[in-house]
Order: sequence, then structure tokens, then C-alpha cells
Amino acid sequence: MTGRAKQRDGERELSKHPTSFGIPLTVCAIIMVVFPPLQLLDNSNHDGLLFAVSSMLYLLLDPLFLYAPLINENTKCLVLDNRVKIAALFFRSLGDVRYLIRIYLLIKEGWGKSPSRRKMLRLASDTVSILPIPQVAILIFLPKMRGSNSLKTMTFLNSLIASQYFPRIYPIFVLFKEINTERIDDRRDRIPKWSSIVVNNPKWSSIVVNMFGYIIASHMFGAFWYFFSIQREIECWGHACRIENGCEFSTSCVQNTYRNLTLLENSCPTNPPNKQVFDFGVFHDALQSGMQKSTNFPQKFLQCLSWGIRNMSSFGSNLSATSANGGENLLVVLFSIFGLVLFMYLLGHAQTFMQKVSKSDTILQKMEMTIEPKIRSILSEYGLSNGMERKINLAVKQNLKEDENYIVENMFSILSLKEAKNFAVEIKCTLFLDKLKKVEGLKHKDDLVLKKICEHLKPVIYSESSYIIREGEPLDLMFFLTQGIVLIYNSCGSSRTVQAEKEKSGLYGKELLIWAEESSTHLSTLPFSTATIKSHNKVEVFTIKATDLQLVVSQNRLNVDGTLTEIHSC
Repeated sequence: MTGRAKQRDGERELSKHPTSFGIPLTVCAIIMVVFPPLQLLDNSNHDGLLFAVSSMLYLLLDPLFLYAPLINENTKCLVLDNRVKIAALFFRSLGDVRYLIRIYLLIKEGWGKSPSRRKMLRLASDTVSILPIPQVAILIFLPKMRGSNSLKTMTFLNSLIASQYFPRIYPIFVLFKEINTERIDDRRDRIPKWSSIVVNNPKWSSIVVNMFGYIIASHMFGAFWYFFSIQREIECWGHACRIENGCEFSTSCVQNTYRNLTLLENSCPTNPPNKQVFDFGVFHDALQSGMQKSTNFPQKFLQCLSWGIRNMSSFGSNLSATSANGGENLLVVLFSIFGLVLFMYLLGHAQTFMQKVSKSDTILQKMEMTIEPKIRSILSEYGLSNGMERKINLAVKQNLKEDENYIVENMFSILSLKEAKNFAVEIKCTLFLDKLKKVEGLKHKDDLVLKKICEHLKPVIYSESSYIIREGEPLDLMFFLTQGIVLIYNSCGSSRTVQAEKEKSGLYGKELLIWAEESSTHLSTLPFSTATIKSHNKVEVFTIKATDLQLVVSQNRLNVDGTLTEIHSC
């Protein structure tokens, strides 16, 4: 075996033990969240698993900005939850440092040469991802809105906040796509490598990972539901001030503005809301719960997450109490579409994966119960080493994915597999190279010539009482007898029975070696067989045609010494 082949085998062996890689991967992703400069040590690639997993963790934390605003119902103004604001800024800053490092690495790699289109798009995507849109829109502009035009500005900023999530979600989309489209080779192949991030059982890996993505989406939609419910109440304040003289619309609690609190209380009732006065639509429950004025973040978070999961799982069918507001109806439409698409993509892939895993387990059970013992028996029967067993097992498993009814009957059924072409020559050389070296006229020939002969040997099975070679007919093949019993006889009346013995050469039709050595050889000069060879029972032989033997000889110019032992003749 060459050094490169050993290296490939070593790599395949390493891929069989994913658990040792999965746990450190998750730990490294968490450490990267806390300390982003560790990304400099990630030499894999900039679209790698480590970045995608850390992006998933950041996406869980990024919607904290949407929970920062609070409504002060006593003064009808907007304040910020300082604890949520500080946490949001902290984790967002860590995430931005991570993107800045990635941008630096991209520029460093492409500096001085024309960057590819893919790298340019990635650079643009990362640049958009670090723009301080939520910091400006939510923490600066929203608490200081003033005048009716500020509502239109906030609507525009809302679209920017939502659109910034697309480049942040893309690495996660790539991660899930890779997980859901991975091939399943066996219990310890690449799919379980992903599964070791969450669980060690490949049956549940894809379900857990896809469900986690579904929960992230529900968490984001729940956060936006809370954020837009606050804006819906602010919009009600603006509407009330437009129809009342002397009312100045503002969300600031600091600026000295005139607020008619009685007017705002009557025009925008939230506990309980009154559809006859102002229809809050799908934000009715959020405002009635009073969570927009609560600083109990865990309770608020769980309520929004629960709302998101319930409506995502129903594809938005529970959002029937919509108002006539255009933005609200657009939100409901988008929510329904995303819920349906995510359900079909994530959970649909999980179902497909389960079917693949079920098929893989069936193949694995069949391999362990019947096929692998049969393969070991065949290897022992042919005197092959155990090192060949793993290669044969892989080829058989691959074939079972296409043909579940495949049965290993003998060595010939293994060599007939298209997946066996990588090791078929190795098996034939192992079986017949030493035997060829014992044949008179081939004893002192180069191994390359003998390997070429082995390469052209074809497995053939003869049923009981079949003629392999007939006396007096042109001898157009040589063969090795590997299994079964043949009868050899001629017209002189003598006959003998020969049983296959692996320790002997077992090569028949050796007259062809002299014929193939002649430079002017053609089929019209084929020697005639001096005996008949007939199968007594089912016989397995490896044959080489006269034309193939001639090809090997013409390429390597064998010098057969003519002292060949022929089949018994008169």
C-alpha cells in the first residue's frame, strides 16, 4: 500500500470517530462567542462550521435589542430597560468584532489580486451585518421620536432592522443545508459528526438540529411581535394627537412636551383594549398582558417565544384578529409564508433524514447479521487477509443503498460490484500472482507482466455438466480453477478427476502462452485443445481470453521458454 493510500485510510478511520470532534466544536463555538479573536485560529475556511455554529448562538442573542423598549403608562412615553440594553450592546459588540475579524481576513487574502465575486459578496454581506442599525433605530431614535413624520421614519428603520437579519441568517442556512443533504454511509459517518454537536444518536440528530432552528425562528418572530406591539401603541398616540389640537406627539420622557394624558388614555386603551376606539389587531394580546411595561425579562421572553411557536406551527392561522393596518397585515402574510416554508424545509428535511437513517439501520442490521459473516467465510475460504474485509464491506454497503435485495453468494458476486473496481485487481493479484510465478515459462518474469495477466482475469461460473474446453476445438482461453470439481479426459479413453487445490497452480490451457509469444500471432493460428474439460458440479474459474493474453504479451514481449507442462494427451 502506498503512503498516500495509507493517509486516505487514516483519514477515513478518523472520520469514524466524530464524537471526539463534535464536543470540542460546540465548546469552541461558545468560546468564540465570548472571545471572538479566537476566530483567527480557525484555519478551516470562512464559511466553516465553527463560524456557522457561533452565528447561530449570536442569532439567539441579537433580538435582545427588540426587548429593550418599555412603555411608561403613567407618562405615556418610552423608556429603555437598562439591563437588557447593556446585554444587547455587549453581545452585539462581540458579534461585530467577529465579523470585523472575518472582513480583515477576507481583505488580507484578496489584497493585491482581483478578488472573486463570491468573496466580494461575502465582504458586502459582512459589512451590512455590522452596520449599527438596531443601536441607532431602537436605542437612539425610538425613545426620542417627535412629530408625526417620525412614525414614517421609524417604519423605514424597521425594514432596515429586519433586512439586516438576512446576511446574519445566511451562514446558518448553509449549515442546515449541509446537515440535511449529507449522505449517510453508515452509523459513524459524517451525519453523526454533525449530530455529536447535540446528541450522539444519529436517529435524532437532524430532528434536534432542525427543531433548534425552528425555535430560533419562533424566538425572532416573538421578539418582533413584542417590538411592533410597542410601536403599535406609539402609533395610536400619534393618531390621537393628530385629531386633537394642542397635543404634541413624542415618545421622550425627558423632553418638556405637552401631553394630554387623559386623551391618550381614552384614545389608546390597553387594559383592556377596545376595538371600537382603536384596533390593535394581532398585538391585542401583547398589550393586554401589560408586558410592554414589565421589566421581568424571563417572563416576557417566554411569553413571546410561546406566541411565536404557536403561530409558527399553525402557519399564522391564529392571527385572524388583524386590523385594517397595512403594515400589520403585511407582517401577518410574511409570518404565514415563513412559517410554512420553515416547516416544509426544516421539519420536512428531518422526516427525510429519518427515512434515510431507517434505511441505513436496515442495511447495517443486514450487514451485521448475514453479510459480514458470509464475507469473513469467503475471505477465509480464499485465503485472503482480514485487511480486505473493510474494503469489501464498504463496497457492499454502497451497493445495498441502490439494491436492498443484493445477496453475497461468493467471491464472484463481490467482484461483480461496480464499487469493487478499486480493489478487484488487488484481490486477483493476491490469489494468483504467486501461482503464476510457479508456472513454467513465467517463473522468472517481471511482476508487472504477471500483474497485467491478473488484471485481465475475469470471474466465470459454470453450472454442473458444462463444457469449459472441448478436445479438438481451438483453445481460446486459460483459466484458474478456484472452486468446484472438473473432469479432464480425451479420446484415448483416459480420464481423471481434478479437484481445486489452492496450494497448486491450477492453471489450465497453458499452451496459449507459446502461441501468444509468437510475433505474428492471430486467431487463425490458435492451438487445438488436446483434452476436454467439463464441470462436474458448479465451478468457479478465473479466465483470460486469448486476445487479452496476446495484448499483454505484445506490450511486454514475454519470452516463454517452451518448457510448459501440458494437459495430459495421447
